[in-house]
Amino acid sequence: MFRRYSIFALLVVVLMTAACTPVATSTPVENEVSETVPAPATATSQQVTIVLQEPWSLDSDRGKVIQGLVSDFMADNPDIRVVIKDTGVKNEVFITEVLSNSAADVIMFGEDGVATFGPQDAFLDLAPYVDQWDESKRNDFFESVWQFGTYEGKQYGIPWIAHSMQLIYNRDMFREAGLDPDNPPKTWDEFFTAAEALTKGDQYGFALVGKQGHDMAWSWYNFVWQNGGELATLENGQWQIALNSPEALEALNFYIKLKDVAPPESTSTDGGGAEALFTQKRAAMFVLGPWNVASVRKNAPDIDVCVAPLPYNKQPGTTVGSGILTIPRTSQNPEAAWKLIDFLTEVDSQVKLVSAGFAFRIPTRQSATQDPWFQENPEYIPFVEGLSYGRPPTVIPIAQKYNQAHNEVIQPELSKAFIGEEPPEEALVNMEKNGNLLIQ
Repeated sequence: MFRRYSIFALLVVVLMTAACTPVATSTPVENEVSETVPAPATATSQQVTIVLQEPWSLDSDRGKVIQGLVSDFMADNPDIRVVIKDTGVKNEVFITEVLSNSAADVIMFGEDGVATFGPQDAFLDLAPYVDQWDESKRNDFFESVWQFGTYEGKQYGIPWIAHSMQLIYNRDMFREAGLDPDNPPKTWDEFFTAAEALTKGDQYGFALVGKQGHDMAWSWYNFVWQNGGELATLENGQWQIALNSPEALEALNFYIKLKDVAPPESTSTDGGGAEALFTQKRAAMFVLGPWNVASVRKNAPDIDVCVAPLPYNKQPGTTVGSGILTIPRTSQNPEAAWKLIDFLTEVDSQVKLVSAGFAFRIPTRQSATQDPWFQENPEYIPFVEGLSYGRPPTVIPIAQKYNQAHNEVIQPELSKAFIGEEPPEEALVNMEKNGNLLIQ
């Protein structure tokens, strides 16, 4: 599963019909370059070197696509040499590097990275660069992910790749259970009824994420939003965790009820485990992101996989996340760094990311999602639509404090309720009470 590379929680539209397609073919990457991308032959003595730090191994398919884009960038900018580091981003490493003036020139963070490090004056304000764009380019970014690059009115990052969470299901298993694979469940009641019909013997309707951790909390947050609940509310200028609500209680009870249609090992299942149960055909449905579709296509090509918007109770709701490109304030070459960010967030670059094997994410620009690739691969369209109504799995204005409450209070209490160690009502009281003590 996708892991966010920031310090902590590392992320209403009319529902569409389910999107399905045969196995998609990807465009092979021709430019495979080393960690230190070779300088173009036309390089001059004025050439500058910048460092791009991103979280994926350069030996992976994702890494190779990034290398290809960097090669394209250097061909267009022979005065700039790019070195790629795939060491990931951890807060302690980042802070140490920033304070020692040795940080990279461009760093990719998860959606809460800017809000986390913004108070520490860690980034350059990119507003002067963004102001040079025409208005249509700025407005082309999905607003749900654009917010991740801002902190207290300053533009510290540009969203590069994004995701939402949707319902992934096996069409063949639907048919075998007498269900219409072209009419997936749209409400909680329909979802549970379908899961019951799909549960027989050692086969289950839903791969429920029940292992304590980020994956479980992020999954449950979807249900809270789908029931009209909130993670936190702003009251008299002060953020307050608001999980002790009737909406959150109903969402928690429904989440626990799903154990009846899930494999018995659900209490130890994380996002990766849910995908494994799906590829093993022990579960007909699971809820995760576009990276899982790409993985299932690769690892279980015999599965007729399909994607539909998440079923909801009162309103559509889903988790939205994004990879954010930033420039540390210690960068010695901010102009060159900005050129790279500008290039990577161009429509052509975003389309290439997806079509060349980066389909575990979706573009952050609306015009990029209109590329014919999405018509040829419609299973990704529900993830795109999710960007119109999704929410981040944290409270962005107070990300650092909220993520602490998320890790230390919300996750443990959610787990206690899920495994029956604590009544759901008590768990929610503790989430709100003890969580608010941490964020004050």
